[in-house]
Amino acid sequence: MTTLPRLAALCLSLPALFAVSPAQASQEPVDPPQPNPALVDPVLANPVPTVTMEPDPDLPEAVRAMIDAAFASGENDDVEAVAKIARRTNPANIGEIDALLAYYRSGNPAETPPDPVRNMLAAAIASGKDADVEAVAQVAKAASPDDAAEIEERLLAYRAERKRLKDEAAAAERARLAAAKFWQNWKGEGQIGASQSSGNTESAGVSAGLALARKGIDWTQRMRAQADYQRTNGETSVERYLVELEPQYRINDRAFAFGLGRWEHDRILGYDTRWNLSGGLGYKVIDNKKMTLSLKGGPAFRQTDFVNGNEDTELTALAGLDFGWQLSPTLRLTQVASTIIGEANGSTSSLTALNAKLTGALSARIAYSAQIDTSPPPGIEKLDTQTRFTLVYGF
Repeated sequence: MTTLPRLAALCLSLPALFAVSPAQASQEPVDPPQPNPALVDPVLANPVPTVTMEPDPDLPEAVRAMIDAAFASGENDDVEAVAKIARRTNPANIGEIDALLAYYRSGNPAETPPDPVRNMLAAAIASGKDADVEAVAQVAKAASPDDAAEIEERLLAYRAERKRLKDEAAAAERARLAAAKFWQNWKGEGQIGASQSSGNTESAGVSAGLALARKGIDWTQRMRAQADYQRTNGETSVERYLVELEPQYRINDRAFAFGLGRWEHDRILGYDTRWNLSGGLGYKVIDNKKMTLSLKGGPAFRQTDFVNGNEDTELTALAGLDFGWQLSPTLRLTQVASTIIGEANGSTSSLTALNAKLTGALSARIAYSAQIDTSPPPGIEKLDTQTRFTLVYGF
């Protein structure tokens, strides 16, 4: 029974063991527990002071109505003027005014004032005509010297683009010609004419011709055939046939080498058959869209079988020219002439033609040809001429 009273006494004495006297407490103060710095929230530990801002006042209705009226007019100058006044009179609403103006500008961009010089240069460039572009650029530089550098830059860009397009077109054309077969890419024309007269002189005649040309990368082939026949008062007055082949080899943009083979039959001039073989060099003196002029020359070989049974063979020299002049979009003048100079006989042939385009590929032609032999057979005139009126179809 003594155990319980002793245990109770021990429990009552425990607080006394841990108690600190007032004197000790005053001599040894106890610090409060400190938090872990890594776990402290900087916002909560150092709160930012907040300031309450007054909202912008509403844009006055009268000003808003004035701005809306300017927007409705669609006149950019009026809109800018009204917005400027609204900013000055309502500085507290500049943000709202600028927002309204930005919205209007997004749907109504400012118009660029017309610039006659730039517009003229742009139109010339759009035409793709080099001569016009160069001329307009010079005028533009003189009219606007302050913009000369910009104009020159546009001109250089145009030249570079034109050169690129021309180079691409030339490369494509060269590839097409290289892949073409010999019987492809021929172009030409056919002509036919007829005449008839009655009364004191009974006459009927026909004239027909064919000309072909094929242009390759370095070679150009030309073929020509002509036939003229006429009877007057029951007798043959014109009987002339010609076939000609001329290949040309391109040396450079101007010079070329050529070969020429020609067969002729003209009993009125006294020969049954005449062969001409020649070759040499040629040069394009003029070569543009409006006018062309080529000269050529070289040695030649000629053999003639006369109607009286005689025969003549000799080494000769040939000189010739080929001229073309585009007088207008529908009118073209051509002249083809050649002279063969031999020891026994010299001959010159000339063909002058005026071609008038009628419609499409059809045109009308008047041609004057002359044939001169310096030493014809006895009884034959030295000069023989002929005028033809024919219809020509190009293909």
